[in-house]
Amino acid sequence: MSVAVLFVLFLGLAFLGVPIGFAIGIGVLGSVFTSDIISLSYFVRAMANSVDSFTLTAVPFFVLAGQIMSEAGISEGLFKAANVWVGRLKGGIMMVTVLACMAFGAISGSAYATIAAIGLIALPELRKQGLSMGAAAALIATAGCCGQMIPPSMGLVVFGSLNNVSISKLFTAEIIPGIFVGCCFLVYCHIYGKKHNICSGADPVPFMQKLKTMWDAKFSLIMPVIILGGIYSGIFTPTEAAVVSVVYGLVYGLAKKNSGLKAKMLPQMFYKTVITTCTILFILGVSSGFGKILTLEELPTKLAALILGSVSSRIVALLILNLLVIFLGTFLDGIAINVILSSILLGIATQYGIDPIHFGVMFIFNSTLGIITPPVGGNLFVSAQISGASFEEIVKEIWPWIITMTIGLIFVIFIPQMSTWLPSLMK
Repeated sequence: MSVAVLFVLFLGLAFLGVPIGFAIGIGVLGSVFTSDIISLSYFVRAMANSVDSFTLTAVPFFVLAGQIMSEAGISEGLFKAANVWVGRLKGGIMMVTVLACMAFGAISGSAYATIAAIGLIALPELRKQGLSMGAAAALIATAGCCGQMIPPSMGLVVFGSLNNVSISKLFTAEIIPGIFVGCCFLVYCHIYGKKHNICSGADPVPFMQKLKTMWDAKFSLIMPVIILGGIYSGIFTPTEAAVVSVVYGLVYGLAKKNSGLKAKMLPQMFYKTVITTCTILFILGVSSGFGKILTLEELPTKLAALILGSVSSRIVALLILNLLVIFLGTFLDGIAINVILSSILLGIATQYGIDPIHFGVMFIFNSTLGIITPPVGGNLFVSAQISGASFEEIVKEIWPWIITMTIGLIFVIFIPQMSTWLPSLMK
């Protein structure tokens, strides 16, 4: 009864457009008041305990870093550096957008921050080269996924924190798969560019001019190296890396001439960071009650028994687990899916001998594919807000990108060495 009330309220409210955090919370409260599965005081304590984690202090710093770097012009430097190398190719401006998102993703850890930072710069250039508003917005929504698939990833921070899996190893595991899927995007950009004759027609950029552009963007280009290099070398933890991102962005933005970042903007940035962080932590908090009810009702155990009892093939089990995450990712926030499902599905995955590191990467990639997949798809709405394109226009153009990402994801799923090789080299 408690589970039925939980899911009816949660899914009903989610489909009605109620914010996910409130939908989950009302679902849990419905179970609390209609059964004795958990008490209200226990639910409140579970909420507090779930967010009482040093690891989760990375969340507000990554959120703030994304805002700072966007205003400081770091995203613009990344865009210009990519443009001088591939901008003249067929589909070059599209490839520049993807590369800039990959580089910015290696700093921000957030898909939404990447869309906001790179999208505003890329959109006018994409339109200038002949892409429709819908096609440009679909590209930005997809390329923004690199913010979640290129380490450091906020999703992996939450996954590692919830499941006691090394976040440093998860970040390392995401490098090859993230670059591979990004390369899949680049290939499709070139194919699309040749088919629709998307080319700048500009004169070749002399080699020395390319080097000068790279030098001008040196502080933008070196930032991913500092962040990731510091994590993998053990100089600082992933949580501390988020703080380093903020400090670097502030020093760079406030010291740079003609920077868009001004000291008077900081209070507003702090305010937005607090609002965003509170939203994320609220979802984490109420989701802990959701997970506790499922655990007490032994739903994870029953689900595991059902899958294990009816599916003997490891490959079929992999497909079921991945399709479930993709489906839920189309209408649920990635953080919510992480909290509600990751522990349950990880327990099932380990029964099939699936490495937790590999599963963590798969989980994040699948939930990321969900956020560009209709009928909801969070990235689609963010891109629509930035570009001014209608949701329907973006949906018409998003399907080839979904197929491209799915192809890349198939390799990540069925070649676990892509995720596990680099972490195996760590001490």
